[in-house]
Amino acid sequence: MLLDLITSATIGSLMGLLAHAKRNKTIKKPRNTKRTFDPGYLTDMGYGTVAAVATVIVADPSSMERLILTSLLAGFFADGAMAKLEATNLLNNNEQFKNNQEQLNEKLPAPKKSTKSEDKEE
Repeated sequence: MLLDLITSATIGSLMGLLAHAKRNKTIKKPRNTKRTFDPGYLTDMGYGTVAAVATVIVADPSSMERLILTSLLAGFFADGAMAKLEATNLLNNNEQFKNNQEQLNEKLPAPKKSTKSEDKEE
């Protein structure tokens, strides 16, 4: 069973790396700046690894061919699932921003309308 998990982790991480390269058109290396850390391809490899290992644990494939196929599919679909979650999160953040903006606009006093006589004086 340990060999199966190691095999699935390796295949899942490679699929995560391929999905990263497909999405970004290149492989972005991890970078550490003064304020942030950009993990680059490591996140996608991690998602692929976790998905492949979890799928192998749940499905318990009987042969090596099934193990490889299951790991390939899980590693590939992990990227799609993360992209879907990210899009949903961005949509929720956008809606939350609009609601906050509307609440702030309601709290602001209404602008004064100038009359014609005030315009002439200025």
